[in-house]
Amino acid sequence: MSHDSAQQPPTDDIERDVSALKPVGRGRVVARILGGIALVLLAPVLILFVAANGVTIFTLALGALFVAMGLMTMIRPPPAGPRRVAWITATALCSMGVSTFIVARFVVAPPPQEFHFVEEGRRDASPPWLSRLVEERETVLAGLYFSDALGLIKGPERDHLDQLLRNAYAESPPPWPNAVLIESSSDASRHLEHVPKGSMAVPCFVFLHGFGGQLTAYVRVLHQAFGDRFVIVAPFLDSTGAFWTPRGKAVVSALVTKHLPPEVDRSRVFLVGLSNGAVGATAILQDPELSRQFRGFVLVSGIGEVAQPSAGANVLLIAGTKDTRFPLDHMQNTAESLRGSGARVEIETFPADHFLWLSHAREMTAVIDGWLSTQLRE
Repeated sequence: MSHDSAQQPPTDDIERDVSALKPVGRGRVVARILGGIALVLLAPVLILFVAANGVTIFTLALGALFVAMGLMTMIRPPPAGPRRVAWITATALCSMGVSTFIVARFVVAPPPQEFHFVEEGRRDASPPWLSRLVEERETVLAGLYFSDALGLIKGPERDHLDQLLRNAYAESPPPWPNAVLIESSSDASRHLEHVPKGSMAVPCFVFLHGFGGQLTAYVRVLHQAFGDRFVIVAPFLDSTGAFWTPRGKAVVSALVTKHLPPEVDRSRVFLVGLSNGAVGATAILQDPELSRQFRGFVLVSGIGEVAQPSAGANVLLIAGTKDTRFPLDHMQNTAESLRGSGARVEIETFPADHFLWLSHAREMTAVIDGWLSTQLRE
């Protein structure tokens, strides 16, 4: 071997040095930009879910996704050597973890449910894929923390609702699908549905959810009190629960005119609205065409503006004396406006805040049951 060849560095070392000096290609730059945006969006979601729920299978999968995306988009693969092996191993393990989680969520059989998902009248429809990946309880609690950060619900009120929701979800098996992540439109009517077994010509509740989207914890309150005697249908709208809008009213109209179960006695259909859903129910009871579909209206922790006559409507108004979102005096004054237009309005109050649907569920449903006995005899 000559002196020159002895002084030459190994070929592998040269290639490694040259590789390290290569400029980043345009495709790599784009990947880093997109990866950076994705990581910026994903990081607060991961923090929010961990803060609200602790370490769960979902948060572990979300963390693995975050690491995998960071490794693949933000870190250039090292050249051959131990560091490259470590990069490949970490990326592969995180990607496999995420993939295994997703596949497991899609192939697992849903637990027994009081309600099942219906789309456009098809009772064998498959729920949207996103609603099958994360449990509803985790989404709801993370959403509550997010609302706290935005100042929508804070302090003792947030702590109270947090405890009520944790208790509500702990009492039954995890719902499937995640109702919070499902929306509807007049072109794609979606709802949750419960039909008592072996029944025909059954009275029906149509339940309108409030702000935050559909929660099976709320729908379950009706099921526990009336599930053996009533069909219960709960249309999805969106996170606002603005059923008073043209879109919201169209969703309700499509449901009651086209997609109620055949077991329903259409002369005994009652509309129940919670919070923003009660505002929507107030608008519907004043709609000359749509209001004819309902025998009566139950408004809980909310009421809307009275803009036109609603003669003959049967209304039960349930309010909390400590409700700061819909103060009792406002609800009473609006109820008087309904009475002035010819509606028959009964008011029941509880020493509760805006969340009496969960905190006073048994007492509230007993009041509804008593009011219904009068309505069904007429």
